[in-house]
Amino acid sequence: MPYLRRLFLVPPDFEDALSADLWSAGTLGVRSDAAPDGRVLLEAWFAPEAPAVEIDWPGTELTAEEVVPETDWLAVYRERAQPFAVASTLFVDPREPEEPAVAVPEGRTLLRLPARAAFGIGSHESTSLALELIETLDLAGKAVLDAGTGTGVLCFAALLRGARLAVGYDVDPASPFHARDNSRLNGFRPLLFAGFSHALRDAPRFDLALINIVPEQILPEMPALTRQLLPGGELILSGILSERGRQVLDRMRGLGYGEVDRREAGDWVAFRVAPPSGTP
Repeated sequence: MPYLRRLFLVPPDFEDALSADLWSAGTLGVRSDAAPDGRVLLEAWFAPEAPAVEIDWPGTELTAEEVVPETDWLAVYRERAQPFAVASTLFVDPREPEEPAVAVPEGRTLLRLPARAAFGIGSHESTSLALELIETLDLAGKAVLDAGTGTGVLCFAALLRGARLAVGYDVDPASPFHARDNSRLNGFRPLLFAGFSHALRDAPRFDLALINIVPEQILPEMPALTRQLLPGGELILSGILSERGRQVLDRMRGLGYGEVDRREAGDWVAFRVAPPSGTP
């Protein structure tokens, strides 16, 4: 299906208001960038038959409108994808399994994660930051929960660090199937399911929870997720814009968890949080 692409220039003060209007008008997605004149460039995508958008915000204008043919962006990505190092110990190959083998740098472990769906393969800062924090832990004999597992990459990293059990789930019903395929490619056996945290047994059973999900989606579930943790259990939280970091930490303090470690890159931050030492 083709898409209708509209570009708007808007003063920064009106960016949120116009974005809200665009969502109300049925946009399929909005992306923002800085414009050379100090305004914000909003790129909004609509179905081809979408009606015109009425805009009456001062200093705002529609600068372009065009129908764009449907494109398989993942196919374009796959053509350009090359293996890459991530964190300190991993080497991700996003190509298809039949591609020729590549030399793995000394001291790194190969993860084969074909770029077949938009679930993340470790190239985004939010995932790489979580991987960096996982690498700081000795997980020998530990049980790990991965909320929003995507490709399963965080589960795999936990198993490589010695975890005896890794359970991953995702609200996207396709994700566990994709993660299962990746598990077979890499010789891992995490437990995977599609659904929400309330599908888990309501009893503490995990030593560590891995959460790479934007705060708006996961913060309401945090009380339920922390109840899944054994005494002294910790969490690694990623998918957090730096400007939202304080909000996330404040929420975790309210649940009895304080910051132990963090990693930052670009606009993103990840935290490792734990209850105070000696807390039962």
